[in-house]
Amino acid sequence: MTRKKRLFFLDQHGCAKNQVDGELIIQHMSDMGWSPCDDASDASLIIVNSCGFIESAKVESINSLMDARNAYPNSKIILAGCLAERYAEDFAENLPEADAIFGNGDISRIKDLVQSLFPDEDKKAALTEPASAASLRRIVVRPAQEGISTGARCKFLNYPSSAYLKITEGCSNCCSFCAIPLIRGNLRSRSIADIISEFKELLAKGIFEINLIGQDLAAFGRDGVTPGDSGNQAYFQEPSPLSELLRSISAVPGKFWVRLLYIHPDHFPFDIIPILKSDKRLLPYFDIPFQSGSNSVLKAMNRSSSAEAYMNIVTKLRSELDAVIRTTFLCGFPGETEENAGETEEFLERVEVDWCGCFAYSREEDTLAYSLKKQVPAAKAEARTKRLLSKQESITERQLRKRVGKIYDVLIEEVIETQEEEGGLALGRAWFQAPDVDGACVVRYDLDDEKACDAVRVGKVVAVKVLAANGVDLDTLYLPQGRDS
Repeated sequence: MTRKKRLFFLDQHGCAKNQVDGELIIQHMSDMGWSPCDDASDASLIIVNSCGFIESAKVESINSLMDARNAYPNSKIILAGCLAERYAEDFAENLPEADAIFGNGDISRIKDLVQSLFPDEDKKAALTEPASAASLRRIVVRPAQEGISTGARCKFLNYPSSAYLKITEGCSNCCSFCAIPLIRGNLRSRSIADIISEFKELLAKGIFEINLIGQDLAAFGRDGVTPGDSGNQAYFQEPSPLSELLRSISAVPGKFWVRLLYIHPDHFPFDIIPILKSDKRLLPYFDIPFQSGSNSVLKAMNRSSSAEAYMNIVTKLRSELDAVIRTTFLCGFPGETEENAGETEEFLERVEVDWCGCFAYSREEDTLAYSLKKQVPAAKAEARTKRLLSKQESITERQLRKRVGKIYDVLIEEVIETQEEEGGLALGRAWFQAPDVDGACVVRYDLDDEKACDAVRVGKVVAVKVLAANGVDLDTLYLPQGRDS
């Protein structure tokens, strides 16, 4: 294959963890001499990096694959990611639209797969007879879930100056509704030395915001320990491995933000609080998926704690750190009654989290909840989801109004072209806004001010004053003299 044809298109789906896998795919493809392109029509290879978490995500990924096959019949297509990992055997038999299925156990093996799809010209010439069409389709590469795929990344799929850093892979919590352990295996943690090495590499590349990710950061370093109930002291011994990691990060010099994403509330490591207090670069932003405010539903979800205990976590974090809390709720879990749904709504109103995501229960085969009786009709689950989201919209706007008149640093993500008379306009995020899931800061500045135009650039951090809350976003004004203005 000639150099001109070595273009690939990555169709990225799923969560931040899958995004890191996508970035690793880009790196490995680049190492082989391939170049990513922005238009699938230019590519000889299309990689659909799929999501397999819930039904809607699975449908979206499959539809993307089908659309690509219909639009580009002559391109090779790899179905990669969580969906490919979970259903590799089925797809090998029943998904002719894909030329290959690639799991996520070892991302570096993408090189072997691509070599199989695009053999060297000399190897082609050595074939004594043409291979059958069937033998050239649906190659499956599905390495075991052992270890963690890491490595350099030449391209980040976030906005400039922001990146995700994966510190664990897999999960051993086994929430009854969740397929992640089936897809990514049991918990595996990276060493602190390995994480710090990559952390420094990201800073050297100009990354300012580093978001630590894993299915459950509280479980970091607890490999081989079954979470179980609160009587399992291994999850509560101090110092926690996460606190040790944060101390190591705090020892790194330089300007940066570090955000912790996805901490299971049943074993929250409170010993991280003093470390965050002592280093303002470690942001007091917590993504804690409560999932329900009903104790009976939490028990059925294989949670070992209670709504009241979850409330206490929020109270402690806010009193100690003035923390920002994001959570997730699952609506329509099997057996959830209207009374249970009401308990979750009441819990949300009491806890007043800053940000919240909600999704309807998806019945996933091989999970503990799959065979539970009293499955909630989809329409009812969706209605409960909408009610929660409506309540959260009001809560978020109330929380954001408290920030009016205050001054914050904002990481600029996009500068919007405007007419000169309209003034300058940019989009960015303050420390209390995580990438992709929370609102944004709309930054206004004077286009006639040369210094302002030079300061308000993508990837830069500027000081702004909040003028107003507008839904989930904030209207802000750039401060030429920074926080002293």
